[in-house]
Amino acid sequence: TLEQSATAADNDSPSESDGPPNDGNTWFHKNDIKISISLEPSKKDAPHDESVPMKYIRCSMRLKVSHLEDYIRDKTVFKESGLQITCKNKPLDGQLTLENIWLDTWKRKEAPMRLYYSKKAD
Repeated sequence: TLEQSATAADNDSPSESDGPPNDGNTWFHKNDIKISISLEPSKKDAPHDESVPMKYIRCSMRLKVSHLEDYIRDKTVFKESGLQITCKNKPLDGQLTLENIWLDTWKRKEAPMRLYYSKKAD
């Protein structure tokens, strides 16, 4: 009935449409601030057929560069080779978060933040 619907809408408990209940591990980054990034192969290094399937990604600002490296290795031919991610031609350390990069390197410019990947120079 209408009263039951209004009561259910006022209830703060998650509904089935919100996904599984939060057990500590599920939906861990659900409420994080999100950032849009563009993830592309370096122009000098990789042809377009080696690029990741989704060029634009929206993810948590807490995501680390090492997580992006794992994603790229999983989706491209850079399986075993060293991988370097750069922003504005500056190599990024694997422990940096996207928030650190956005504040320090990208300087809060408009989205998406452009990141490039290539084989690490030996």
